[in-house]
Amino acid sequence: MKNVIAAILFTATCFLAGTVNAGSVMITGQTAGPTPFISDLQLSASPPNSIKSIKFQIAPKTGSVTRPLAATYTSEYLKRRGYYNSQTGAILLPVFGLYDNYANAVLLTYVFTDNSSQQAGVVVSTSAFNDTCSYSHPTVIQARTNSTALSYDYILLKNKCGSFSPIIIDSDGWVRWVGAAGVTDFPARLYQNSIYLGHGPLLYRLELDGTYAMLRDYSSDGVADFHHNIDLGKRGLIVEVDTPAYTESVNMEIDGLGNILKTWNLAAIITAAMTGAGDDASQFVKPAPNDWFHNNAVTYKKSDDSLLVSSRENFVIALDYATGAIKWILGDNTKQWYQFQSLRNFALTLDTNTLPPIGEHALSITTDDNLLLFDNGRSSLNHTPPGADRTYSAPRKYQINTQSKVATELWNFPNGQAFYSPFCSSIYEDAPLNYLVLYSILTNPAPPPPQFAEVLGLEASGAKVFDYRYPNMGCDAAWNGLPIHLEQVMFTTIVQPTAVSRKDHGLSGIFDIPMPLTGNSGVECRSGGADGSYQLVVTFASPVTITTATATSDSGGTASVVGTPVVAGNQVIVNLTNVSNAQTLTVNLIGVNDGSNTENFSVPMSVLVGDTTGNGSVNSSDIIQVKSQSGAAVTAANFREDVTANGAINSSDITLTKSKTGSGVPAKQASLRNRNQANR
Repeated sequence: MKNVIAAILFTATCFLAGTVNAGSVMITGQTAGPTPFISDLQLSASPPNSIKSIKFQIAPKTGSVTRPLAATYTSEYLKRRGYYNSQTGAILLPVFGLYDNYANAVLLTYVFTDNSSQQAGVVVSTSAFNDTCSYSHPTVIQARTNSTALSYDYILLKNKCGSFSPIIIDSDGWVRWVGAAGVTDFPARLYQNSIYLGHGPLLYRLELDGTYAMLRDYSSDGVADFHHNIDLGKRGLIVEVDTPAYTESVNMEIDGLGNILKTWNLAAIITAAMTGAGDDASQFVKPAPNDWFHNNAVTYKKSDDSLLVSSRENFVIALDYATGAIKWILGDNTKQWYQFQSLRNFALTLDTNTLPPIGEHALSITTDDNLLLFDNGRSSLNHTPPGADRTYSAPRKYQINTQSKVATELWNFPNGQAFYSPFCSSIYEDAPLNYLVLYSILTNPAPPPPQFAEVLGLEASGAKVFDYRYPNMGCDAAWNGLPIHLEQVMFTTIVQPTAVSRKDHGLSGIFDIPMPLTGNSGVECRSGGADGSYQLVVTFASPVTITTATATSDSGGTASVVGTPVVAGNQVIVNLTNVSNAQTLTVNLIGVNDGSNTENFSVPMSVLVGDTTGNGSVNSSDIIQVKSQSGAAVTAANFREDVTANGAINSSDITLTKSKTGSGVPAKQASLRNRNQANR
């Protein structure tokens, strides 16, 4: 630990020795925050209004290969929160994600208004966390390996244990953050750099700095209770709610302020479909308090504008986002729903060697546009016949062919068929093939009592990176878990936008590859042609204007912005040229103004032609993937294999991918991780 602190102080001193700054900052004190994982640093800036931004970075414990938790606050954000008095220079800087009961080495980087900078190291000592739920002491089935291949390092555990919800751990198993609102409940989501938490009819917003507020009371909107998940929708968050009329069968999409954008009542949707086809819906759809549907997860599929809903009692059902019309149903045909012709009409056929999901949880859409879910293997509780039961649970990935109405199981993780978790639980993908698996209620290998929750990580090769087990009762300790990114959190006055790399594939259509602003950068695998042309589309929450845009390379490549960015309402379109291959570039949006605030935004974008798997290297896996789609029509599910972006997948795509074999994107974190490994 002393070596880490000394290295930070040495780095800061060396940095300052050759730098002339527009100002200076002194650390004048520190105060413990609302939990041991948060501390408030008192700073003094001179001149008082010289600060542009401040970043903190917490050094991982010695031997850890996790990415350091880091966050940057812009001066405008600090001012808006009342943390920066630009008249006196007094600054309160919240540092979150600290290790409890530990002397944390924290590196601060101050950027001044003339873009000069200063660094300083500080040690932040914290008290022990009063952990009544044993999160601090998991049973280590497998300690975190030395592999740096895992794409994520932080995990949001949704819980209902103790007096705090939710909880954030890192991939070493250390607790790094807990909710400070004194509210415990399962529905939780990290969104817009805050935790949204539902409890009863109330929605809370918990800031990472430990402050919180009740965002909205939905009682007057007919909401009796939030339950299960808060999931990402098309325009905001989708919450699952109970109403006086129906139990666990209503979904609402809300924005970041809690405003209701759209509602789907599955009871009404399914009743209409059944009645219209001549079936008696009352034999299937039941009023409250009957738990006829048991909605536990929702996901939005952008490629065909669908809302996919998990009904633990019955099936996965796909709805048209706009109209609510049923598109297809995937489930066990030995359950009651299949006895109704009206519902059977929507049933997908299962391909060879494909098992249906039973009692599933945690729907999501993978990076290759397929359906991922946790198949519990538990039959219905409130329908007759209840359907099949399995003796084990397994995450599964399905490809849905909406033309042939066939579901094909592409991947599963049976884990030796030795783990059975009948309820709750989850599987989520971060980067391609990087998974977080959570068994919420293990009834084997150890039957209750006691019960356990188990959390494990899989990297792209399929290797297990860590495996931790926690005592559990019901789903309380760990309802499900999400991989999250806290390595580059950015706090601005304007809500962070979303960004995509967009290409026109001719008659096949226009397809986008997401380019996250934080965490792992997206990989553009399609050719830019002879002049290396690409287009970045950045979408903000509201209409904006922009001053200019620039492009810089993080790995020695080339890239240029063509002309002035095109602004269309809340979208900013940046055209790029002379973009070289095998690099990560950063597109900088300068002077973005939403009518009230002005901020700058940076969008990382990796370019690696032929990397259809999006894992940062081109190899035989990419060639096999392109070959497997050769001759197929270009769709939202396979457009990455159209490497030439000409609207057809054929020998030219195979040839181009083969020519790039062995190329890769330089890892920005390599030097930092090598340093951490050297300390092991």
